[in-house]
Amino acid sequence: MKTIRLDNLSKVGFINRTHGYKGTVHCITDLAKPEKLLKVDFLFLLINGLPVPFLIEEMEVNETDFYVKLEDINSDGEGKKLLQTEIYAETIKEKKKSAFLSWRDLKGYMAIDETFGELNIIEEVNEFPMQFIAKCTINNKEVLFPLNDEIVTEIDEDKKIIYLDLPIGLVEMYLD
Repeated sequence: MKTIRLDNLSKVGFINRTHGYKGTVHCITDLAKPEKLLKVDFLFLLINGLPVPFLIEEMEVNETDFYVKLEDINSDGEGKKLLQTEIYAETIKEKKKSAFLSWRDLKGYMAIDETFGELNIIEEVNEFPMQFIAKCTINNKEVLFPLNDEIVTEIDEDKKIIYLDLPIGLVEMYLD
């Protein structure tokens, strides 16, 4: 059985109050992007100094808080016993763009889309009002795509690779 250590987890908030009568709890978070919590299956509650895993049955995330129904917490009374309990999650992979001064620094990186696959090396990054646009060439055709937090899923500085989740059909539109 895998041992979970607290130093391998990230604090995501604390239980603030109960919500309803079925054990759902309201939690406060200070995560910059709390919607990333929707990608985890378990939350860890700090009970007696140890992280105890709870399977997430349902979760609703807002900007500064979230509601969660955890497995085995089935009543308001059970939820109240957990008030002010710290909540942790396995470390959620963050984008590695913080070291970049600008999206322009991605010129020369290989672009890989989740659906299309390998695009090519980014030849240019241009700034337009409210948007950065990257350019690469595929099959001798110019392909343009936006660079923003929704499109860029990961940046690997060591390998000079940028991973993208482009809208379906965007690349194909340029190649047709």
